[in-house]
Amino acid sequence: MRTSLLASSLIVFATLANPAYALFGDDEARRAIVELRAQMQTQQETQMRLYERIESLTKEVKNLRGQLDDLKNSYGKQQNMVGDLNTKIQEMDPKVQANQAAQDKKIQQRQELDNALKLLNQSAYAKAISAFNTFIQKNRGSELYPEAMYWLGSSYYGKGDFKKAIDTESALVKNFPRHAKVPEAMLIIGMAQMDTKKTEDAKQTFQQLIKRFPKSEAAKMAKSQM
Repeated sequence: MRTSLLASSLIVFATLANPAYALFGDDEARRAIVELRAQMQTQQETQMRLYERIESLTKEVKNLRGQLDDLKNSYGKQQNMVGDLNTKIQEMDPKVQANQAAQDKKIQQRQELDNALKLLNQSAYAKAISAFNTFIQKNRGSELYPEAMYWLGSSYYGKGDFKKAIDTESALVKNFPRHAKVPEAMLIIGMAQMDTKKTEDAKQTFQQLIKRFPKSEAAKMAKSQM
């Protein structure tokens, strides 16, 4: 860059030198040349300072970028350390462990109930009855307990054991009156009563079903049986 500046200065000087001798006397021409050289020298010094300042700023920017990258890496490591620490704390926290155990138990219960349902869907009623009974005995406090009772009653009905179907579904209706399966349980009770020639009992069951759950699909089916 310095070579370029010097070359530019010589060109300007060569261009201006001849007119200075032609227009002025020797003394005036020399003064003009001296002043011109002084101006050019000042410009060169200014340009050099500017160049040096640019070089300095470039280095500073480079250093700042390096520091920023270091901070990012350090922050990422700190975040990972915090995440690992939180994980360890959660693993040590009895409440967290208890919640995790409860979730795992729910998943296991759902899987057991689904396996029993597969047997029912395959019309393997005896196996389904055994599976649902096992589930009920193991999980009396589970939120899936009422649902298991309903499917157990359905399995008894499918097998043709109408008395046990009525008893099982009646227990569900009595002990869990607000459960979503109650309308269907009442329908099975009415159907089982009809199959055992208890027509009046079936009629009363269907009427109660229609009154309690008038918009349910079970109520629609009950109406068709009356």
